[in-house]
Amino acid sequence: MKKLLLSFVLIAQLGFAMADNKTPLMVVQVRNNNVKMFQQAGTSTPVIETVTTADRVELIRKWNTHWALVKVNDKVGYVLFSELTNLKAQPQSKALATR
Repeated sequence: MKKLLLSFVLIAQLGFAMADNKTPLMVVQVRNNNVKMFQQAGTSTPVIETVTTADRVELIRKWNTHWALVKVNDKVGYVLFSELTNLKAQPQSKALATR
């Protein structure tokens, strides 16, 4: 029962994170190449993407003092907040908003 409830919560969380809202996202950059993006906020969870400084990283929200929920290459996951830099609000361009 706990696994079922946890699965439901994680699916709902991803649904909310990926929901199309009209607020501009913050575009940030990782400090180093090969930054790991994890499935959940923890280093013992599966790595779903390796992020480089050339990737477009959209900050969805700061999860807690150590982790941030981000979107990279249409994948949503967690990176260490200390690995992010250039935290400046940049509205999405119209080309990206119409995707």
